Amino acid sequence: MSAPDFHQLSILQPATCDGCGLCCEGIGSPVALYAARSGWNGPHPFRPPDLPDELVREIDDHFGGLNRGQEPQERCLWFDAASRRCRHYEWRPQVCRDYELAGDACLARRREYREAEPER
Repeated sequence: MSAPDFHQLSILQPATCDGCGLCCEGIGSPVALYAARSGWNGPHPFRPPDLPDELVREIDDHFGGLNRGQEPQERCLWFDAASRRCRHYEWRPQVCRDYELAGDACLARRREYREAEPER
């Protein structure tokens, strides 16, 4: 699937996130917060305690001890570009939960994308 078509994504009052995913691109990978760090004792301070082992392994293998902000910035590890959705939405970090549909950050990102459209 190609990039979002802003003729389909209402810039003023989007009703759904379906087919968008702009919040997942160009922001790094918030799930890097869930990566293991050497020297931590006790429970992980950010990772949900019931995060499935296969997701923990995926994150740790992918980020190899990087801190948030040091990971590649293209798109989130869990973003599926074909469906333009999060592969593990139910496990998304708080920063993703705080990014609300039609909120200031959402609308700003959609405006930026729309303004850059002629360049595509």
